[in-house]
Amino acid sequence: MNARSRGTLLACLVLLICVPVARGAGRDDFEKARIDKVIRTSIEWAMTKDTVASYNCFAQDSNLFFFNPDTSASEGFREFRETTESFFMDPRFKAVSSRFTDLRIHLSKSGDVAWYSCLLTDHNTWDGRPANWDDVRWTGVLEKRQGRWVIVQMHFSKAEEDVSAVARGGASFAAWSGPYLGQKPPGGTPELFAPNLVCTGMSERDVAISPDGREIYFGVMVGRVNTIMVTRLENGRWTEPAVAPFAADLRYFHFEPCLSADGKRMLFLTTRPTVGEEPRPGWANQNIFAADRGDDGAWGEPYDLGAPVNTAGAEFFPSLTRDGTLYYTCGAPRSSQTKIVRSRVVDGRYQPPDTLPAAVNGKGVPYNAFIAPDESYLIACVEGRTDGAEPGKPQYFVFFRDADDRWSEGVCLGKEVSPVSGNAGSAYLSPDGLYLFFGSAKSREVTPPSQAPLTLRGLREANGRAQNGNPDIYWVDASFLERLRPARRE
Repeated sequence: MNARSRGTLLACLVLLICVPVARGAGRDDFEKARIDKVIRTSIEWAMTKDTVASYNCFAQDSNLFFFNPDTSASEGFREFRETTESFFMDPRFKAVSSRFTDLRIHLSKSGDVAWYSCLLTDHNTWDGRPANWDDVRWTGVLEKRQGRWVIVQMHFSKAEEDVSAVARGGASFAAWSGPYLGQKPPGGTPELFAPNLVCTGMSERDVAISPDGREIYFGVMVGRVNTIMVTRLENGRWTEPAVAPFAADLRYFHFEPCLSADGKRMLFLTTRPTVGEEPRPGWANQNIFAADRGDDGAWGEPYDLGAPVNTAGAEFFPSLTRDGTLYYTCGAPRSSQTKIVRSRVVDGRYQPPDTLPAAVNGKGVPYNAFIAPDESYLIACVEGRTDGAEPGKPQYFVFFRDADDRWSEGVCLGKEVSPVSGNAGSAYLSPDGLYLFFGSAKSREVTPPSQAPLTLRGLREANGRAQNGNPDIYWVDASFLERLRPARRE
């Protein structure tokens, strides 16, 4: 080899030593495929509850850190493992499906760090109820440690409009489908209806459901606002509840919605003044108004039901039979005594009301009475009776009616529906006759934290849940009502 050849060879060797060799596209694709598998397994392991597969996806030290969609954070593998074993491994938790949209993976120049981002849809159930994440933004960082990719940081977040919905109490209504907001039907023991969706810690009471089950109306009291909300099943998903159009004037209170059997008329309590009444603050005016549904499905302007229903006294809690007979509560001006009355419809007009007999009105103070569509029984709240689950306190009683318009003595619905110190509020039977809804102010037992001091945020979060002492809506299988019916009289 001559001198010139030796010089050329030496120059090539120097270049090989000094210039780093670029990673090939094939190598990057191989690493990204490995990373992809780790990302997916970190979610999909829940389908089989393979904790080993899950733990191998994460850095098993104090560096592990991630933000959750509810703004809480988890730090360290130990905390992550405790959460996994206490929540995800609980038999009440079941993974249903997951979807990763627009998954993007980026490798560092060094090849030992990677970043990813995607939209995650993760559907699960807790105790039979949906507990879903829909289109949650998911980003994270992985490190390559001893030849294995592990996640060291993750960040879950929701779009701004979803966060605003949570702040308004709407939560993830759009993630729910099916009858009754997709809730698992109750059995013989009353359960909260749609916790964290309808029952949120505010005062919720009074339910009305359209005949086709695609609209649910309920009352909400918060601060100076007392109004009626509605959620609708549209395109297979429930909408975030909004104030019903006929209850939109927040100068007045609107409560106690009642739909006609065909769903075309809504009756409700309002503090709007009738003709000749002066507007008065609070609940001083209590009248029954109505709104009619147009051919396009929209509600018209609310209007006074008029005499003989509305008087100078208080009229509230309307309830309709299938033939349009109106039952409601009325009270004399400036009197705490109330009674249940009934107004038949003749030639399209309500007639002067009849007061129900002593079997209904003779013991205690009855109020807020729901009449069965076939008029076969009535469920009323009654205060002052001594034969309830808690003598003297507001309780639910059912009164049965026979074909001769005779009423039975009231039967208390029992401690499950009329709990001690739970307070009765309102009852309602679903259009299919399967479920009894009722209001109750049950309070859960609160265990103070053993280590962390109480904070304002902690108090706010504890109070912002159902069973905090405010009224909540419950539901229960309604078949037990027939078992309370007295034997037929000859």
